[in-house]
Amino acid sequence: MADENADDVLLNVEWAERAFDAASDSLPPFSFVYDGRQSSEFLGQWKRAVEAQAVDATARRRVLTFTDPDTGLEVKAVCTVYTDTPGVDWTLHFTNTGSADTPILESLKALDTLAQPIGADPILEQLLGSVAGATDWLPMKQPLAVGQPVAFAPQTGRSSKGACPFFTCAWDGGGVSTAIGWTGRWMAAVELTEDGLRIQAGLQRLRALLRPGECIRGPRILQIRWSGGDEWHGYNAFRQTMLRHISPRLDGEPVVPPIAHLSTSFYEMDDGTEADVLAHLESAKGLGFEYFWLDAYRGRDRFPTIGHYVLPVEAEVDAKRFPNGLRPISDAAHAAGMKFLLWFEPERICPGTLMATEHPEWVLIPPPEHMGHGGMIDLAIPEACAYVTKYLQTAIEAYRIDCLRIDNAVDYDVLWSIRDAEDADRAGIAEIRYVEGLYRMWDDILAAYPHVFIDNCASGGQRIDLETCARSIPLWRTDATIVPLMEKDYNESAIRNQVITAGLSRYLPFHTSGQMGATPYLFRSGFNGGISFCEDIRGADYPRDLLAEAIAEGKRIRKYYGGRFYALSDVTTSAQEWCVLQYHRPDEGDGMVVAFRRHRSPYSGFDCALHEIDPDAEYVVTRSSDFRQEAPQRMTGAEMQPLNVAVGECPGSMIVEYAFAQ
Repeated sequence: MADENADDVLLNVEWAERAFDAASDSLPPFSFVYDGRQSSEFLGQWKRAVEAQAVDATARRRVLTFTDPDTGLEVKAVCTVYTDTPGVDWTLHFTNTGSADTPILESLKALDTLAQPIGADPILEQLLGSVAGATDWLPMKQPLAVGQPVAFAPQTGRSSKGACPFFTCAWDGGGVSTAIGWTGRWMAAVELTEDGLRIQAGLQRLRALLRPGECIRGPRILQIRWSGGDEWHGYNAFRQTMLRHISPRLDGEPVVPPIAHLSTSFYEMDDGTEADVLAHLESAKGLGFEYFWLDAYRGRDRFPTIGHYVLPVEAEVDAKRFPNGLRPISDAAHAAGMKFLLWFEPERICPGTLMATEHPEWVLIPPPEHMGHGGMIDLAIPEACAYVTKYLQTAIEAYRIDCLRIDNAVDYDVLWSIRDAEDADRAGIAEIRYVEGLYRMWDDILAAYPHVFIDNCASGGQRIDLETCARSIPLWRTDATIVPLMEKDYNESAIRNQVITAGLSRYLPFHTSGQMGATPYLFRSGFNGGISFCEDIRGADYPRDLLAEAIAEGKRIRKYYGGRFYALSDVTTSAQEWCVLQYHRPDEGDGMVVAFRRHRSPYSGFDCALHEIDPDAEYVVTRSSDFRQEAPQRMTGAEMQPLNVAVGECPGSMIVEYAFAQ
């Protein structure tokens, strides 16, 4: 695989060496306005230096620094260039090294670059962000025309609500994929000009002076350039760079979604007791589940009233329903051979809760017309950030937590705007300090407990960006499956899960959300290396053997999900269409096709144009309409093109696995 990446790796290395260079006549790939002037007007007169640093055998670092001789503002771009997969990854830092306040810094574009030359007919490829709707993470394409810029940004301070911070510009003969790492109010714009394709990304709101000694950071940017091939070549280069260099790891390997059971979620919820939770656990024993999941429904107030996150940790638990606390549940899960996942939403603080009354100096409550779900603890305050970090670390130890589920439903936009209004010359600083505090909290937790991973949930997938994906994986990538699951419309939830897998997997290999149903069609729809399974399986007539077979199949095919990914069908929300996906492992010479015939589809077959199949090679091909594999066939690669997949059931599914014949 490394040899196949060599040309693209070199393309990115050469671009980085030009972009982050010491030459005084070249503009860096970022911009800002300082004291009312565009940085392109004056950076050539600032002191400029580049330091090259060795990281390891797979990465190099370049640190480009500009210093204003008059005010002492230092602008430092810390850039990592990957050498085994394509990618250039950088973050800007601004420091006032002078003895007085700086002039106003604003219009920060952490990415501002011109891609040239480009081929014909450039296209912007995006995903819809998460709004808890049927089209969450749906892919879309838009042709680019000269003089018609395209701008996009999240709807609030949650980084993927209504807009996706991952996007691709593709053209005939190449392209570039971009990821933004900022868990706040970012912006992006793409414009085709006569000179090339201008790509920008930065902060929506920053107009601030920096005080002596003060330092702030900007959004993290990852760009991956490629030549030749098509957009799938670019997507798969991006996926591999994420897996090798960005995604969180456990025991040296990327975190893969577990096969988890959600216990009282969707059922007893706020009425659930210790006995109810343990009853769900008892029903899950022996089926192959890997994690046992306890969500929001254990608090002293009914959800969504939360904010009792004070020490001791037991203070927030309903002592009537859980008289022994939560440790007996964790111990029982571990005794049953499962790990323990526990939900928290530590940033959201409702009026009258323990945190709001014990530490009002840390809590920001909006005016009544913007109350929504409540206020927040201000992680921009170091003492508040340290307290929440200590609280979560204490909970990890007290409850023997293996996965820390972090949810978030805060309307940051309103709360940060309140802070912005306090000082017109410091607008945006509160957001920056908050985001920095969030990353510090997650980093400190992961450093202290390397056996724990973080599940990133924010009303579903509304805080999915490069920085959160470097620290967590989303096990609940959307809230859009909640309503159909509550209404027992499992087919609709299956379609929504299929759409998200087909869309978001272009950039992120691993992510899941809720699904019910043990049939092959339903279980496979929710499976993406793991599954957040939320069906009540306690009934005596529940098909336990079928569910055990589903879980066993999931563990068997899990190996494919970190490979290359292709959508072989159009991705739509229509119940009349098919959704067909391919996963391919080039080093192993194997892969699989997962095909879904939806519940209103009149078509009983689908011809798959497979990727990366050697027409002269011989393959062993195995089909599975149910969870039992059929007798294998031997086929040449030429005979597999196209591969016909026939599904008689409606809805129904088929898995086709293939591997080089020995």
